Formats: sequence, structure tokens, C-alpha cells
Amino acid sequence: MAQQSNAVILARVSSKAQEDEGYSLDSQLKLLSGYCEKKGLTIVKVFKIAETASKEQGRKTFHEMLEYIEKNDVFHLAVEKTDRFTRNFRDSVAIDEWLEQNENRRLHAVKEGLQLHKHATSDVKFMWSIHVSVAKKYTDNLREEAMKGWAEKLAQGWLPAPPPPGYKTVVVGNKRIHVSDPDTKSLIQKAFKLYTEPNHSIASVADEMKLMGLRTRKGRPYYKSQVQRILNNPFYIGINRHNGKDYPGAQEKLIGKDLFDSVQAKMHKGRPTVLKRHNPVFKNMITCDGCGGVVTWQKQKGRYYGACQRKSEACKQRKFIREDKIEAVIADRLSKLICPSPEIIGWVADAMKKEYTDTVENKEKLVASIQMQIDRIQRMDDSLYDDKLSGDITPERYKEKHEQFVSQKAELTHQLSKVDVASAQRLEYGLVVLELTQKAGLIYAKKTPEQKRLIITKLFTNLTFSDGGVSVKYTKFAHAIAENVQLTRNLLGE
Repeated sequence: MAQQSNAVILARVSSKAQEDEGYSLDSQLKLLSGYCEKKGLTIVKVFKIAETASKEQGRKTFHEMLEYIEKNDVFHLAVEKTDRFTRNFRDSVAIDEWLEQNENRRLHAVKEGLQLHKHATSDVKFMWSIHVSVAKKYTDNLREEAMKGWAEKLAQGWLPAPPPPGYKTVVVGNKRIHVSDPDTKSLIQKAFKLYTEPNHSIASVADEMKLMGLRTRKGRPYYKSQVQRILNNPFYIGINRHNGKDYPGAQEKLIGKDLFDSVQAKMHKGRPTVLKRHNPVFKNMITCDGCGGVVTWQKQKGRYYGACQRKSEACKQRKFIREDKIEAVIADRLSKLICPSPEIIGWVADAMKKEYTDTVENKEKLVASIQMQIDRIQRMDDSLYDDKLSGDITPERYKEKHEQFVSQKAELTHQLSKVDVASAQRLEYGLVVLELTQKAGLIYAKKTPEQKRLIITKLFTNLTFSDGGVSVKYTKFAHAIAENVQLTRNLLGE
């Protein structure tokens, strides 16, 4: 039988320096271990994600953790705070699904005082959504700043990434650029020429590259998929391909365009059709109000049809629901969120921005004032210690005053920890949702199933399948917007 007190800890090391020193990790583990001990939870495993890890490595660790807690029936997941745990909506949806599967499961965000579970209050779930949104904004901002640097480097003709084999990175005048590698340049040129020969394939070229001694940065031979990426890479003809776009490159061209085109013509000739996996929009999003099961989907004659597992007699009597019918309902609901007067939405957004700015400024002033008092007391305490060393005050007097200073600092530090930043975060989250409501109706139909699911999760809740079809409800914030939009339509006579 599963132990309902078992817990898993997920820690994220915050920087390379702290990762090397182990300081931040130790602090998190100490905090989380103390919390689990206080709550009577038994830690069965610790997972760690380094901030310096690649996105793929971080996601791999996250999914390993999810697989572990599901396979071993772990009921508690403890993290320091939300941004130590996840910084994207995809992971938060995965955790929501994990929690929904069993009412005894808990996510503990210790520093934020959040304990999320299936029956958590709407306020707790709302705060969880805010924390996830703020964490994602942090990563989005980092990416924006990085993209500015990438754009400048691309404009100068250099790829903001490691070069493919045949090149190496050198530093010239504080700038990292890519030049041909004399040790591998001719070998890459030979690989391109070999592939154009009738008796050679990607597999045989991979074997030849292995015999030539070409290795990855980790010292391993290149796999077929890696060789295919090399032969597809226009970097060798002076084109920098970054995020799906091509830019003129300043690097030396290792092969001619005619050879590159010949390779592409052979590689893509007669390519078999790629079979696409089914990807319904409402996958894992609709539950049956009768049995509580998740609606699953099957494709028939080009359309998706959904139903629960039909374990009860009542469920067996229900007809299948069509995906396109639900999408029509969603599209209609989205259209009702669009305000007919852009000016009104502009006024609301401006008012919210001003309130957000004022709130942030007030909080910053309060924090600065408290911190100034703490610093002043610390200086007085330091001077007091100097007076004790010089003999200007007795040890008894020093102890008395020092204890007063310590008490005052503790009180001020407590006040600092209680400064409410949630109001500003709610306003910021509201602005994001407001902007989404005015765009979603126009862009929804053009989005991928994954993007549609993201829009739906932000604006709708409690999608349920019943005898009357599918019930779709707005989230609390979207419902308030819909009511105000309808009021505006009434006032405008629409």
C-alpha cells in the first residue's frame, strides 16, 4: 500500500557560481527538509535541476520526476517556490493533471505558503496561476534580452550558436566568430561529395565519417540523424539559419552552392509521406459529468469524435461529441469577449497600468523605508560594538542595547516579509488576460492544437460532457470581462 506521507523534493540551482559552491542548493534542501519534517512527510527522493542546464536537460529531469512520483505513488511534491519549480504553462498543466487524478496529492510551494491540491480553493488556484505567469514572464524577459543580442550578431553575419563540424569558434577583438577548422574542414567537404555518389546513402556517409575520425564534441561518432542535419545545414554555403529564418553569413564557405543543391535534391527526392499522430484540440480537457472520466478522442472520416469510457449505463446512452461542434462553441464564447469599442478597452488597460505602476511604486517605497530603518539599526549596533571594545560602555549595557537592536531588526524584517506584492501581481496577470481576451477570438482558428489548448486553459474552466453536450464556462476574470463587454454592447445598442 502506498505511503501517503511520502514526499519528493525538486530543487533548482539558481546560478553557476552557486551551483559550484553548493550554497543555494544546500539552502533549498535545508528549508524543504525542515518543512517536510515539520509536516510529518518522509522524503524518498530529491531531484535537482541546474539553471545552467539546457532546456532539454531541464525538461528531462522534470519528466523523470513526474514519472517517479506517478510510478511510486508519491503523494507530496515539495519545492521552494513556483519559479524554482516551473517557468512555463506546459509544466503547470502537467502538475494540474497529476493533482486532479487523486485528491490526496499535494504540491507544496513552501516560501509562498501554497498547498495546491484537487479541492484547493479558487483563491489558492488563482495565486498558483499568478506565480506561474510571473515566473514565465521572467523567462520571457530573459529571452527577449538574449534575442536582442542574437539579432545584432546575426545582422553582423555571425551565428549566435556553436558552429557545425568543420568550423571552430575563435575570439577576435572581444567578438566570438566562427572560422574553418583546418583539422576537419576537408573531411566535411569529402562527406558532402560522397553523398552525391549513387552508391552512398546517409547511413554509408555516417560510416565513412566514423572511419575518417570525425567525432562530436563529446567524442562520439555521428548518428544518421546528425549526419542528415549536417548535410541539410546551409551554414556551409554562407547562410546562417536561426529559429527557422535564414540570414547572410560572414563565415568562410566550405562548399559551393551547386554541391549543396545536389545534396538537397538527392536527399529530398521521393521522400515518403510522414504519418502524423492524432492531436485533438480538447485532449485531456473535458470530463464526463456522469462518471467523472476524461473524454478521449478518435478520428473518423476526417473528424474527431469524443466520449468517456462509457462504464456506466447512462454514459453508454450518450452520443459521441464532435470536436468541430465544441470549437464552434469556443469561438462563439471568444467573440463575446471582444469589446466593440477599442477606446473603452484602451481606457481600462491604461487605468490598470496606472494602478499597477502606483501599486509597485508604493510597495517599493515601503520596502525602501523599512530597509533604511534596518540599515540604520545595523549601523547603530556596529557602533555599539565598537564602544564596547573601546570600553566606553559596560558589557551589561552593551548586551541590553544589542538585544534591543536585534529585536527591532527582527520586527522590521518581519514587516518586510509581510509587504503584500500579490496585488501588483494580480494586476499584471489581469492585464495579460485582458490582452488575450481581445486577441483570442481573432487568432484562435489559426493556432495549432497546442496553442488552442493554452488559450482555452487561460479563459475557460470546467469543460464537462453531459446529455446536453459540452458545458463551457469562463474563468472568473474572463467572466467579468464578458459581462462588461455585454454591458458595453447594450449601451451602444448592439
